[in-house]
Amino acid sequence: MIKITDIKEGKRNKNRVNLYTEDGFLMAVYLDTAIAYHIKVGAELSEGELADLRSEDGDKYAAGIAMEFLSYKMRTEREVRKKLKAKEVDGESIDRVVGQLAGYGYINDEAYAQAYAQELMQKYGQRVAVSKMMEKGIDRALAEKAAQDAGTSESVLDGYIERLRCKYRGEEPNKAKQKIIRALMGKGFEYEDIKSALARTEE
Repeated sequence: MIKITDIKEGKRNKNRVNLYTEDGFLMAVYLDTAIAYHIKVGAELSEGELADLRSEDGDKYAAGIAMEFLSYKMRTEREVRKKLKAKEVDGESIDRVVGQLAGYGYINDEAYAQAYAQELMQKYGQRVAVSKMMEKGIDRALAEKAAQDAGTSESVLDGYIERLRCKYRGEEPNKAKQKIIRALMGKGFEYEDIKSALARTEE
């Protein structure tokens, strides 16, 4: 049995309390969790009760961090997991909480990919857009589908070409054209799309 010898209010979070034994600091738990487990100075916990306490409080702690992280903007599952790991949440709690949040729709990589693809395809071609989504933790197949669904706006490509033509207007036409093509391919636009856009804008 593990005997609680002291309980102190958390310094950074007033909703949590620090539990101590005769050996020193044991763990921090939410106040309502401590109350639910009837924890007070002198209380004794078995190893099983302590494991349950850690599990329940760990999940609650992880959920609080995740919900605050998600309150600012959409996040991918990988981003949420990385955040929780940085806060030293144990792996089992991370798995449970991420699963619950995904079940409730708070984490949805498909919806994230669709929204992010719409933003990216206003700046880049499909190849770069897919790469940037994968950097956020989106599965390749999901990223490719989202980018394809979003499509490349002709006006976006035409706008880039117009600006690049101005940039290289002092150079020999064929040389300027090659530079424009390289610049656009560097942004992930496909060669055939670039050729079509160049022909269209020349007309």
